[in-house]
Amino acid sequence: MLKILLVDDEREEREGIAYLIKKYGYPLAISEAQNGKKALEYMESHPVDILFTDVKMPMMNGLELAREVNKGYPDTKIIIFSAYGEFDYAKQALEANAVNYLLKPIEIDEFKKVMEDLLCSIQEERNQREERRQEDWQNRQNVLYKILTGAHLKTEERERAGMDLFSGGASFRIVHVEFLDNFFETREEIFLNFVKMYLGEKTEYINLFQNESCLLIREKKYMERDFLEGQLLKLSRDVEAFASEGMFVIVSRIAASMEEFEREVDAIQDIQRDFFGFGQMIVWTRTKRIQEYYSGDVEAIRKQLMQAIDANRPELIKRFTDQLIETISANNMMSKLYVQNIFYSVIGAIYDKNPNLRREQILNSSDILFRSKNPKDILSFFSKNIYEMLEDLGEESVDDSGIIQKIRNLVEKEYMHDVSLSYVAEKVNLAPAYVSYVFKKETGKTLIKYITEIKMEKAKLLLEEGTMRVGEIARACGYENQSYFNRAFKNYYGLTPKQFRENGERQGI
Repeated sequence: MLKILLVDDEREEREGIAYLIKKYGYPLAISEAQNGKKALEYMESHPVDILFTDVKMPMMNGLELAREVNKGYPDTKIIIFSAYGEFDYAKQALEANAVNYLLKPIEIDEFKKVMEDLLCSIQEERNQREERRQEDWQNRQNVLYKILTGAHLKTEERERAGMDLFSGGASFRIVHVEFLDNFFETREEIFLNFVKMYLGEKTEYINLFQNESCLLIREKKYMERDFLEGQLLKLSRDVEAFASEGMFVIVSRIAASMEEFEREVDAIQDIQRDFFGFGQMIVWTRTKRIQEYYSGDVEAIRKQLMQAIDANRPELIKRFTDQLIETISANNMMSKLYVQNIFYSVIGAIYDKNPNLRREQILNSSDILFRSKNPKDILSFFSKNIYEMLEDLGEESVDDSGIIQKIRNLVEKEYMHDVSLSYVAEKVNLAPAYVSYVFKKETGKTLIKYITEIKMEKAKLLLEEGTMRVGEIARACGYENQSYFNRAFKNYYGLTPKQFRENGERQGI
C-alpha cells in the first residue's frame, strides 16, 4: 500500500483530508505531522510516497519542506494546499517539484481528480520500474548463463558484467549443482525454497539446463568453507528425501574478479569432463589433479565401479578401477581392512558376472588380498587381478558410435515428449549411468544439453512459422511449464519467444 504524509499545524485540516481519503477508498496508509520539521524527522525513518502539505506553518513552512523533500527524497510526490492563492505560492510550489497546488477550502471534485491522476501516475511509474528491473535481471541472467556455459562474450558485455558482479569489492563462490535427470523443470521452486533455507536470501540462482544450475554465494558466513559444506550437506539431504534424487555439487574457490570467475568456471567444467559421478557428492575446485578432487570419496567411486560391472562395460570398469586406486593412494589415513573389503567386493561382483571364471580363482584372489601386509602390494595385486579377469569377460563390445547415433535419432524423433536421461536409457536398453558417460565422451556435451539444443532449435522453427501460440510451441517441444520454457529460450537465444517472433515479423521473416 502507498503511504501519504499529511502535514498541517491545524488538526482539523489533517483530519478532513484523511476523511476524504478514506471516504473515496484510496489505497493509502495515512500518517500525520504538525509542521515541516516534524515531517522531515518522520521521513528520515519512514518511506513516504505522497507528501500533502500546507504552506503556512510554524518552525518550517510547506514550501521549505517541499524543497527539502525534493532534494532528499526525489521520488516522493508533493501536493501543496493553502488558503493563499497568490501566484507566488504556486510558482514556488512548482519550483519545489510539487505535482499540484490546491486551494483551501478544497473542492471535492478537484481533490478527487488530483488524487486519482496522481495514484495512476505512481502506478505507471512503478510498472515501468518493475519492467526495467525485470529486463535488467534477465540481461544479467543471460550474461551469467553465457559465462557459466562457456559461450562467447562480447568485450562490452564482459566489462559490464565485471562492473556489475564485483563493484565495491564484491566476491562470491560458485556452487554448481547437477542431477541425473530433468530435475529443475518440475522441482525448481522447491529447490529454491531449500536454497533460501540453507544458503541465505542473497544467494543468486542461474538455471543452465533442465538438470543443471548454478548458485552464486555472496554472504561471508556462507562462503566460509566448513560452514558452506555443512549447509550443502543439509540441502543435499533434504532434496534427496523430497525428490529421491542425489545432487552432484562442485564448489569453486572465492572469485573477486572476472578473471577469477572465468578461471573457476573452467575448473568446474574440467571436473565435469574428467569425472563421471552423480549423487550426494561435494567437490571443491581447489586442486588440479583429478584424484585429489575425490580424496575421501572412495564410496562414490566404488558405487560407480559396481554400476560399470553390472553393465558389463570393461572400458568403464578399467576407468573406475584406476580412479579408485588413485584415490586410495592419495589418502594415507584409510583402514587397510576397509580397503581390502572394498577390493574383495569388486572382485566378487566381477566373478558373479563372469561364468568363465573358476571359483578357485576368486578364493585365491581373496586370500592374497587379506594376507598381504604392504599397501602397495595390495593395490598392485588388485589392479593386475581386475585386468586379468576382464580379459575373460565374454560380453561383446558395444559400438559406442552406433549408440550415439541411435540416441540422436531418438531425440530428433521424440523431442516433443518429456525426453529425459532415464527415458533415453530405457529406449536404448542401457544403464542411465553408461548412456550419460558414453554420450559425453563421444560428443563432448551432456545428453541433457543436447536435448535442450534440439528443443530450442525446434522451438525457433515453430516461432518463425508463426502459426502457433507460444504456449502451444512450449508443449510441442516437450515443456509443460511455459514459464520455464520462456526462460530457457531467453537464456539460449537472448530473447523471449514473444520478442523473437516480433523481431522476425519486423524483419519480414
